[in-house]
Amino acid sequence: MTRFSETDSNTRDPGGLVPTTLHPDPESVLSTLDSIVASGVLGAGDRRASLLRYLVNEELEGRGPQIKAFSIAIDVLGRDASFDPNTDSIVRSEVGRLRDALRLYFAEKAGNDDVSIEIPKGTYRPTISSRTTERPSRQRSRYKRVALISACIAIILFAIGAIYKNTFTDPAQGTATRGPTTTVPYELVRIAVAPFAGTGNNPNTDQLAFGIYSELSVGLAAYPWIAVVSPVGGIETLDTTEVDYVLIGDVHWNSDTILTSARLVDIDDERVVWADAQTLLTEPKAIRASVNRLISQITFELGSTHGIASELLKAKNAKASPESFAAFVCFLKLYSYVARPTDSGHLALRNCLSEAVEEFPSFGDGWAALARVHIDEARFGRNRRSDADPWQDAKYAIDQALKHAPLRMPTLNVAVIWSIESPEQDLDAFERFSSLLLHLYPRHPYTLYNVGSRMAEFAGDWDKGLALIYEAIDLEPYPPSAFYVTKAYQAALSGSAEEALSSVEPLTAITSESQLLLRYLAAARNGLTTEMHANRVLLTEQGLAEDDDIISHVLHRRYVQELEAALISQLERAFKAETGQ
Repeated sequence: MTRFSETDSNTRDPGGLVPTTLHPDPESVLSTLDSIVASGVLGAGDRRASLLRYLVNEELEGRGPQIKAFSIAIDVLGRDASFDPNTDSIVRSEVGRLRDALRLYFAEKAGNDDVSIEIPKGTYRPTISSRTTERPSRQRSRYKRVALISACIAIILFAIGAIYKNTFTDPAQGTATRGPTTTVPYELVRIAVAPFAGTGNNPNTDQLAFGIYSELSVGLAAYPWIAVVSPVGGIETLDTTEVDYVLIGDVHWNSDTILTSARLVDIDDERVVWADAQTLLTEPKAIRASVNRLISQITFELGSTHGIASELLKAKNAKASPESFAAFVCFLKLYSYVARPTDSGHLALRNCLSEAVEEFPSFGDGWAALARVHIDEARFGRNRRSDADPWQDAKYAIDQALKHAPLRMPTLNVAVIWSIESPEQDLDAFERFSSLLLHLYPRHPYTLYNVGSRMAEFAGDWDKGLALIYEAIDLEPYPPSAFYVTKAYQAALSGSAEEALSSVEPLTAITSESQLLLRYLAAARNGLTTEMHANRVLLTEQGLAEDDDIISHVLHRRYVQELEAALISQLERAFKAETGQ
């Protein structure tokens, strides 16, 4: 099976993928650019217009070969120098939508334009040429068909709301306890849910759009015959051998009205197989009901196509929480925080969630999110309170979440983390929550990783833990670097110096203490002083400036005893090597 890493797709030189062409005169190019912007195909807001102008200007100025995901993220999309394409797919998402919009324009709206602008698959660099030759009729009609349907649906987004848990039984399992999946009595359908774009005048639109995308992913993941895989930007970036469908949506939020639309595209022939558009009020119960309806429509459409048994299409939804819209939006911010944790995001989330659960004590999702906030305070010292025990606060929040939302993915994820990482480590509870989580979300890569990594690193069951992680990697077209951390820990524990160095190659995050620590140790074991120093600087930026800080960080995590001992021993040798002792 062909496998492409996300790093490969974003760091290769896209200039080599685009044939050199003689550009039409700049005046004609800019005139066409203005026509595209004025046509409305780029949607509301100016993000895609700014992106298109940036790409075209870079090409005209001769900097086309230097267009990369990082430069786009920094120069256009408001990201800072910590941008990591392995964890943030905004560039792929926006370029994918821009590519679709350009197809729509030149299929339907281009009048007397003398210039054609397109972004070929596999690159962020635009191709600018004269419109003197016709495309093959088969290709033209296919793009025209997809563009027409896309225009009808709008590029405005998708619905929101909580997906309430599906509690059906997976006939492939027989018992809740399970290891990695080998065979299943149904066809596995792989769906990439693309992060939704948000437009409009509400400052919370982007957070809302990301939360909607996350909630929809959770809802689809509850069906055992669906694998919800990594967030990707457009159908052009996907390998048809690894993904069957991509779900694309947008949200436009103005005042008290939310406009949403979504479409499900068959990757193989770029055919839209399902679409929906609607107007919603900012009322959480209506939004949740809308998302449930969308989930049912999607699963019915795919179930009919793929011959899924009727009993696997049914789901029981949990009772809606009586939270306000502001409380609901606060909960949705959990997803963006987990994707990119920061101290400021942690503090804002703790403040609004504390208010939400105080006002709505039966808000199960809010309690689960607050438990995650307290756990991160305990594990990483984020916004530590002098008069509180964050582990006990997390335990209380988890108990409330289990009472009001016992089958929700956020609830079970924090229960798994607390049961294995807290000072009151409870292996029986870990086994119970892990089994239930895997039973309810059997093909969800993050769930497999979440359970597998803790099973190995904290319980010492390396074989079973890594098997779950390998299953997650196999499901993901673009596995995040975090999925490779456990293998690197195993290499640090029992591998050679060369194996340790090889194991950290996929670890690309520069804000993850675990990944930086593993890279530092691998460099130390192989005598790579420059790499040691570089990772030590990055560890300092994460608050681990002194030797004792790093040792304390490892001890505070409470890894399984043999792993903790191996890490401490290697750190002590690395520190001595740094000082020349």
